[in-house]
Amino acid sequence: MFPELAVLHAEGGRVRVSTVRFEDIAPYRRALEQSRDRLARWNPVDPDDLERQLPRQSRDHRTFLVHARTPEGDHDIVGKINVSDVMRGRFESAAMGYDAYDPYAGRGLFAEGLRLVVDLAFTPQTDGGMGLHRFVAAVQPGNLRSAGLLRSLGFRREGFSPRMLWLPGADGTQAWRDHVSYAVLRDEWPAQPYVTSRGRRVVVLVNGVPGSGKTTLARELAAELKIPLFSKDAIKEGVAEALWALLADSPVGGVVEGGFRPDDAPDVAGGLRRCGLDPVTVAEVWCQAGQVPVAGRSLGLGLGPTVDVDISREVGRREIVRIALQVGADVYSVEAAPGADFSRTSGRN
Repeated sequence: MFPELAVLHAEGGRVRVSTVRFEDIAPYRRALEQSRDRLARWNPVDPDDLERQLPRQSRDHRTFLVHARTPEGDHDIVGKINVSDVMRGRFESAAMGYDAYDPYAGRGLFAEGLRLVVDLAFTPQTDGGMGLHRFVAAVQPGNLRSAGLLRSLGFRREGFSPRMLWLPGADGTQAWRDHVSYAVLRDEWPAQPYVTSRGRRVVVLVNGVPGSGKTTLARELAAELKIPLFSKDAIKEGVAEALWALLADSPVGGVVEGGFRPDDAPDVAGGLRRCGLDPVTVAEVWCQAGQVPVAGRSLGLGLGPTVDVDISREVGRREIVRIALQVGADVYSVEAAPGADFSRTSGRN
């Protein structure tokens, strides 16, 4: 259909990936319809999307399909990956959007296909690839499966974009949805799974004579730099209150560790409220040695969403990432639906 545009293709153990062809339209529609209920939670479901993508194909806009080498049912399409918004020159960056389709979702086939597409994206154009330096994907905070997939491939968390895209929600209503961005670079590919995001450490000392306004300046500077503020004045308030005073001064929140008992819940809730936080929206990670003591119930404070973690076994990087994603998703769910009861427990998996 486009003789001047090279076909990009790669073979894997269980899947193959290739740029889209006219012959893919009919099986794509079947794949999308079979997956409609699952996909509609995060994106519009449009059976005609692939047909519209065909005329848009260019050197800087490629649509890939992941095909199962052992097809099941009436189609072999594992997923679709759009590589778009390519910026050339000194940037050489692109964004990607993707969907995984039934009956193949959840088996690792799409992850294999996505890895092959990233390989092609980073392969120089002279060798049959796209010649990119940077690959970015944006995911809604509550979409744990999608974010976990990116992290398993070595994508790093880059940032948070409030009200980024106009999309449907779980109730079917349209709204501007928040997104978290993840990225990977060619010089670190193939990347280590669940790698810790890089960041520049910024430390500033704010000093001055009493009454000079240094505390106000320090608080505003911390907010501008988006780093926590740890003030000597907060420590003077006493050990019990120091945690809440420090947290209140942190413009990016923080992790508060302590041996809180169930009867400490009123005091903890009060401390969180003094920080300007609704306790219902603050996630709790409950650490225990062994299984959940009472079926599905934690011994934590029970103020907000709870994630149970069994520390009798080694907690590796994959588990830390899972906890971080779960905490972010739970808090997002509570904030997105004020008044709803999203408190729950979740074991390791």
